[in-house]
Amino acid sequence: MHLFAGRSRGNKPSSRNLFASTQRGTGLEMPEEGVSGHIELPAETLPELLRKLAYPSDASVPLEIIRRLDVPTELPKVYALADPKSDNIDLSSWLDSVIETLSKGTDWKTYYDVSTKLPSQLANVGIFIDHLPQVEKIQDVLCDQLRKNSFPEPPATSRLKKGDIAFVLFHTLTVLVAYSEWFRPQKAMSIVQAFLAGISKWDRTPKCCIHALALCCHEIPKGVDKCLSLILDQMSRKISQLDLAMDILEFLTRLSRLTLAYQSIGVESLRTIFGICCSYLRDSREKRRTMTDAANPKSSNRLSNQSGGTSMSTPEKTELPEYVYVLAYHVITHWFLAIPIADRSTHVGWIAKNLVWMDERGNEIVEEQSQVILDMMHRTAYLDLGETTKPTAPLDSERNIVKQMWLVGMSIVTMETNTTSGRTRIIKRQASGTTCAFYQQLTAPLPSHHVGAHNPSSSGIRGPPVNIYPQHVFLTHHSTISPIAIPMQPIVLPENDQTRRAIATFDRIDTVDGHKAGVIFVDDGQTEEKEILANKDGSVAFHDFLEGLGTKVMLKGATFNTQGLDRENDMDGTHTYAWRDRVSEIVFHIPTMMPTDLKHDVQCTNKKRHTGNDFVNIIFNESGKPFRFETIDSEFNYVNIVITPQQFAVQRPSTPGSGISDSTGPETRYSFDVRVMCSPSFPKVWSATAPTIVSASSLASYVRQLAFNASVLSLVWSNRGGGEHVSNWRGRFREISRLRERYANTGNTSNVGYPQMGTAEDRGGAKSYWEGDAWTGKLADGGMAEAGQHLLSIDFTRWT
Repeated sequence: MHLFAGRSRGNKPSSRNLFASTQRGTGLEMPEEGVSGHIELPAETLPELLRKLAYPSDASVPLEIIRRLDVPTELPKVYALADPKSDNIDLSSWLDSVIETLSKGTDWKTYYDVSTKLPSQLANVGIFIDHLPQVEKIQDVLCDQLRKNSFPEPPATSRLKKGDIAFVLFHTLTVLVAYSEWFRPQKAMSIVQAFLAGISKWDRTPKCCIHALALCCHEIPKGVDKCLSLILDQMSRKISQLDLAMDILEFLTRLSRLTLAYQSIGVESLRTIFGICCSYLRDSREKRRTMTDAANPKSSNRLSNQSGGTSMSTPEKTELPEYVYVLAYHVITHWFLAIPIADRSTHVGWIAKNLVWMDERGNEIVEEQSQVILDMMHRTAYLDLGETTKPTAPLDSERNIVKQMWLVGMSIVTMETNTTSGRTRIIKRQASGTTCAFYQQLTAPLPSHHVGAHNPSSSGIRGPPVNIYPQHVFLTHHSTISPIAIPMQPIVLPENDQTRRAIATFDRIDTVDGHKAGVIFVDDGQTEEKEILANKDGSVAFHDFLEGLGTKVMLKGATFNTQGLDRENDMDGTHTYAWRDRVSEIVFHIPTMMPTDLKHDVQCTNKKRHTGNDFVNIIFNESGKPFRFETIDSEFNYVNIVITPQQFAVQRPSTPGSGISDSTGPETRYSFDVRVMCSPSFPKVWSATAPTIVSASSLASYVRQLAFNASVLSLVWSNRGGGEHVSNWRGRFREISRLRERYANTGNTSNVGYPQMGTAEDRGGAKSYWEGDAWTGKLADGGMAEAGQHLLSIDFTRWT
């Protein structure tokens, strides 16, 4: 008896509708992902096992049957061909019926019910893993039909379009990505090609196909790499669809961490990526200006604070250009750093040109965040050594040290020189990082007939002679006798308390953006916050997940930002997990790794003070029950990433890539249901809320990137009252700008910002530029000089 819905044969019904629940907002009656359906006919007409499968809330399936079927203890959404006289389920026959229905067609009602219910059924990887040839055949049929547009046309009475059916079939194909590790390489490749086709063929499918390709970055990286230029080309054709901006940019962020991609990507593909980002920056900039003008009709028609700030409206808003703005700059940064160092500099000019935009008065503007990107490229175009540490080696003798600091452009240069030996410690502070190094002039021995010069500076002074000052080292590295226009001249910083405080403030701002997320284990049967936070350990699958999520690091004495975890007395445990690259860092707050003292802290408030203040929590749910968002109650928690493991047994493959074989005995494996739950107060704009089935090998990297994106979005949203979220690099940039405003030679033109860069506010009030006047300098002697101030442009003692 067929258990998918269909037309009765003869006078006796031979099919049953297995799902009554629907997925709303799709235009189709579809099963809610992760929600078990029910059978319309009386349950007593079904075999006992099938009844329990259909009603998972009933008593659990007997253990002996679980072992016989090699399926997990929780069996939602599985319906198949059943023998009324037996407890056995003939999945093979059922799958054959599905393949025939999809490939050869049948009446519309049967096809509709099979296609809409199939994704939720196939999501149970452990149940269908022993039927891989048939699962692969379903994949073949779907990929072929989607590429050729050969699936059935819905009847006019259904009021559905063909794109609606394609949307459902892509949903099934996305579930099948979780099986890709057992598919032959060419089969997995065809999945990527089908999603690629879906970006452009139907109006309904671009968003779901981009989400699926983001998953493929983790599950089928070689397939994405081979199709990369075509994928980017299709996405570049969709940049006018602003509702896809977040989806495309989040995909590109994931892609930048795919090693294969940037090893083989060509120049044109890189320019496509940067071009997509710059296009979205222009759109976001215009959108933010429109929103600002609408919120303040009396304001001028220029952007308030050209760095991108604006106030946000209510939680019901459906657009968030601030997040698009941040994402676009993230993608530019990640991809520039992903380019091999030998090729990196060739892209600087193109990116810089596209970061300049014209304001409404015709002035060329490089906004604050773009200047930060220029700083990043300036520092990393020829460097792949990463961060440097502050030099601690002595300068021969610490007794004869002279220190001097300068503002050079948008950097702070500090030089400490041993005035006898010339050994110099150099520290260059930039928005995107700090570089430390030593300099030593290699002085040749004097010939025997050389007569030493009298050094008045040493006359009458006891101790070693003074041979060199840091100003000489500075001139050696930063200047020639060519004139330097006054706005471009270095600025001497005084050695006083005010400067020292400013430098200390700058150094406290980390060189990577810091993020945090809770990682909470929910054990079998747990539903209450108190018992969940009291867990002292997790399962094997949970520990495997943590190992992939980051690196286990010691907290005591940690030199990185532990995001509130104690670094002195192990009050929050001895270790945690963290992950970092050259741009971002995320620290995980893990209650099972924190001390548990139920005698003195019954509610586990010491743990809650961390996870309760995290915008993002990752919930590893092994409770066997749906997780409720309000379980961990907190006004600060915006996003829960809920992971539900499915355990199953497979036969080990006899050789890699050979599929499932019974040659070496069973092996315990996992697949994971990953879904994102958001607070009702959170803006309904994020694209990552669709549930996804993820393999064990891809889970950690997939969820970590979800947590990063959720954290960035949460930071943007939480700063809506203050206007914008400021990254660490921008924070460092602003500290340098404040020093320029405080110490610039404001009596001569501006000397605060670069000529023709930024607004009047960015340049410390250079009103003449904002009013549209041209800079009055001229070229002279290989340099730049102010009109009528040539002498001041060549007198280097003014700034040494």
